[in-house]
Parts: sequence; structure tokens; C-alpha cells
Amino acid sequence: MKKIFQVLVIAMMAAGSIADPVRVLIVDGFSNHDWKHTTGLLRDVLVSSGGFTVEVSTFGGADWNPEFDRYDVVIQNCNDIKGGEAWPRPVQEALENYVRNGGGLYVFHSANNAFPEWPEYNRMIGLGWRNKDFGRAITLDDDGAVHEIPAGGGGNTGHGKRADTRVTRIGEHPIHAGLPKQWMAADIEVYRYARGPAENLTVLSFARDEKTGLNFPVEWTVGYGKGRVYTSTFGHVWADQENPEGMRCAGHRTLIPRVVEWLAGREITDEVPADFPTGDSISLREIEATE
Repeated sequence: MKKIFQVLVIAMMAAGSIADPVRVLIVDGFSNHDWKHTTGLLRDVLVSSGGFTVEVSTFGGADWNPEFDRYDVVIQNCNDIKGGEAWPRPVQEALENYVRNGGGLYVFHSANNAFPEWPEYNRMIGLGWRNKDFGRAITLDDDGAVHEIPAGGGGNTGHGKRADTRVTRIGEHPIHAGLPKQWMAADIEVYRYARGPAENLTVLSFARDEKTGLNFPVEWTVGYGKGRVYTSTFGHVWADQENPEGMRCAGHRTLIPRVVEWLAGREITDEVPADFPTGDSISLREIEATE
């Protein structure tokens, strides 16, 4: 019986019935956020979901040279806004080529703040934590209609206090397949006036900023060459947050594997869980570390 099962599995793999795991590389090494804890939490979400292999490459100076091409998706978890070295130019070029040639890039939370002096990074992320003269910003009507604010208009990128916030999705993007139109995301930051080139950019969801009363993007994607880039403001992990609610949020934990699958060009396999948050209340899970 065991031999028959093994033969059946081999035949299914040959026929494509069992997909190879999505190969993920998390890149970290410096941030004003708790990058070590963030990397561990991200790894645990993906490993516990099944269907992913996760490796980590930590910045190590001028000789650091991650092999992006070995992976389906790269998760960027570096932020130099409060210090941290620029990546070596060969590594920058390697990431540019990786995405341009069809790779998937997940810009995780504070990584959106990084590298304002790197022109192609700004194009890959579309919108980032930048001063008001840097580039365009985006606001949205309640029905999802997009409005551009030119450089110099509005203000610098900023956010209010983290809070449980109602998120509204736009359209029917595969990442959001089956999800409710609105849900309460736990302990998130709404970035007002994130700025950048905003080229080939699609806003997936938005939330209201209490200070301005305006709606700003929470999730967005960018097409860069043949590749895909996803950014969101979900997932804040500060040094004093042992069990960060933003990473316990059932909504966010549902999105993470879906995002990675979409970036890898795979079919979304994660079902909508029974504990997905509603439009009126958050839903938190216990964090259990994987081996």
C-alpha cells in the first residue's frame, strides 16, 4: 500500500496536481522596527500555512549578496529611516532585475519607508514614506475612486496612533477573493500622503485617516516589468510588542499567504477562515511559533 501511495504521489507531481512549494526569501538586518521579531512572525505564518519554504538573508555589509533568483518571492524587511547602510549597488541591481524579469516582491510594513535615494526602489514600491515635495500622493472617495495629489500638496507622509481600523477593499482582486467588502484590521497605521512615482499602481484597499478625514491606501500593488510588487501598512511590530496585535489579526494572517501566492503567480489556495474579522469587530489569534 505504501509503495502504491508513493507511486501515486509521484504521478500526481509529474502531472502538476501537487504544486511545488513557493520558495520565499526574507531579507532583513536593520530597521527602526523590531525586524528580528517581524521576520520570525512572518516565517511562522507562512510555515504554519503550508505550501511555502522560507529562508532568511540578513544584511552583512559590502560582501552581502543574496541570490534572489533562487526564490519565487522576496519579502523586504529592511528600513534605513533611522540608520542602516545602503544595500551594495550590485544587490540593488540584482533586486531590480529579479522583479523586472518576473519575480515577486513583498514590501513588508516599514520596508516601505526605506531607501528614498534609490530611484528604482521608489518605482517598485510606487508610494513610500517621503516628504511632501517628493512625489504624488493618493486619496480615495468612499466608493474607491482615486484622486492624485501633486508633489507639494497635502503634507509629508505621516500617521496617527495605531488603532483598530475599518478597511474597505476595492474591486475583486485575487488576493481578496471571498473576503468581505469591509473588515476591522487590528492595530494598524493608516499612512496619510504616502508619496512616489505611483506608476502602474493599483490600490486594493483603503481606510480613513482621523486627522484629515480623508481615505488613504492601505494595500497596493505595482507592476514593475514582468514582476509584481505588493505593499501594505499592516504588520507593525515595535520593540515593546511581544505579541503584536497587528500580527495576531486574523485578517492580516489570512492575507499574508494569499499575497505570497499571488506574487509567485500561483492560484490562491487559502480559504476564508471562520474567524475572519467582520466590518464591526476585530479577530485575534494566538501566536504559536513553529519549529
